[in-house]
Amino acid sequence: MSNTLDTSSLLTDYLDDARKHLDTLDTALLDTERDIEDARLDPELVINLQGALHTLKGNSGMMGFVTVQKFIHELEGVFKRLLDAPTVLDQTLLDSLFESATVLRNAVEQIDTNPHPDLTQETAYLESLAVKRTGGGRRKVAGQGNGKPRIKTQTGRKSTPRPGSSLPHRSETLLDKDTVHPVAEAARTSILRVDFKRLDHLLNLTGELVIHKTKLNQIAKQVEELVGGEEFFGELPAVAQMIEKVSSDLQEAIMRVRMLPIHHVFQRFPRMVRDLAKQKNKEIQFTFSGEGTEIDKTVIDALGDPLIHLIRNSIDHGIEPPEVRVKNGKERAGSIHLSAKQESSHIVITVKDDGAGMNEYHLREKAIKKGIITAEQSLSQDEIHGLVFLPGFSTVANVSETSGRGVGLDVVKKVISDFNGIIEVNSEPGMGTEFILRMPLTLAIIPVLLVEVSGSSFAVPLSAVLESVKIHVSEIHKADGKEVVQMRGSVLPVTHLSRMLGRPRNEQELYYMVVLGRAEKRMGMLVDRLLGQQEIVIKALDDYLGDAYGVSGATILGDGRVVLIVDTARVI
Repeated sequence: MSNTLDTSSLLTDYLDDARKHLDTLDTALLDTERDIEDARLDPELVINLQGALHTLKGNSGMMGFVTVQKFIHELEGVFKRLLDAPTVLDQTLLDSLFESATVLRNAVEQIDTNPHPDLTQETAYLESLAVKRTGGGRRKVAGQGNGKPRIKTQTGRKSTPRPGSSLPHRSETLLDKDTVHPVAEAARTSILRVDFKRLDHLLNLTGELVIHKTKLNQIAKQVEELVGGEEFFGELPAVAQMIEKVSSDLQEAIMRVRMLPIHHVFQRFPRMVRDLAKQKNKEIQFTFSGEGTEIDKTVIDALGDPLIHLIRNSIDHGIEPPEVRVKNGKERAGSIHLSAKQESSHIVITVKDDGAGMNEYHLREKAIKKGIITAEQSLSQDEIHGLVFLPGFSTVANVSETSGRGVGLDVVKKVISDFNGIIEVNSEPGMGTEFILRMPLTLAIIPVLLVEVSGSSFAVPLSAVLESVKIHVSEIHKADGKEVVQMRGSVLPVTHLSRMLGRPRNEQELYYMVVLGRAEKRMGMLVDRLLGQQEIVIKALDDYLGDAYGVSGATILGDGRVVLIVDTARVI
């Protein structure tokens, strides 16, 4: 038995816990800023925050991160003084606390490579935020009125000297020993940390059970047909039904274990919006709803970056400066609303702003200038909006830290496409823009549409299927050397699945067209027959097979047949 301590596991646990406490700090500061005009300070909020900071300080000390521990201790002292003298709270002090929260988060995120960051200047500045009495008896924070010093936002680099600030050593700011903190008692816990790889393995085993459950049902039916109602047939049908029910319940339970509320993604954005709005000199009210909607952890992990880019896009390109909004008869503060809801086997996430909207003429002219389209080319409104997802496409003249490089929405498109998701854009000049993301709730066990091509069966993920229709061969036309069909007033490109997979093509008068959607694109895929819908377990192809064009994996049906899963991204 090894007595070696697994420090990597401890560090992972520390970081997971620390991020929760840092989110609590950001939320508390944002809530306080909303009430700053009323000069209101919620004592209960500060007390709860002190509990989070106290826990983080203790964990940092246990891990040996002494400089971070000292920094948190001084931050605790500032909040204790705010409880003692709430009237000292103003925007200047609050901005300092926001910057301190940024310093702390950066230090924690870099702790694995820099366990002892140089926070001397930052810690001393927090220490200088001492409550003092002026001649008139009013309490104020030392250093106010001399210009607020700037706190660095990256660790490991010394700050510039702070003019006019005295950094007195103080011992009276230590938290009183009898200060009450809402620290959890040593009691039983209902929470168990489990490595996600173990859940993946458990889900794979459940998938195998689903396959054999279907096989057992088929055997039971075959036996029933052979022996009819003879007595020795016994309880086989009832047992098969019970196994089917239990395996279905087990599958659902495992899937639920992998699900997390999307709040874990949403909670990082209020602070980001607040900081970017100040940087851009804009006033923005950020709200979100549906944060309790649950989604598979693999999808949650992938959603963070796309949503960051969409929200930044709304701040940079959507929301106008306050003076422009007032001139146009709008409220000074723009609004960005982030929402989530579940629809069938999808989660629908919407980012909506009430800004300037998209200028279609401007987008088209930019695309012509870049050589993306020709001046003679005719584009629908959806196609014009889709231009913003092209790599390198940007309408900003000046490059800044957050826009102008043509990198952003193309990242959104790639991530959503990789997950067989769909992007829709609604925009009205002067009224605002809405981005709608449709993502599958889970990726391990998925519903598919089984189709037949040249006598073989294939599975098409339902997350990419918009609809299916029957069309006559006479409805297929040629345009620019490609096959298309007219559908509800728009031209839809089509392809034969048999051609893409290298299968012999059955010439017939009637085909079934499966309409696929990927990101902002739509396409029709022609197949011979539709065989119905079914839930399947995805099996990855072995590496030695190489890049199997048009195929993203395989599955095993209840009758033992191996069916290939169509790579809808490649089709489009």
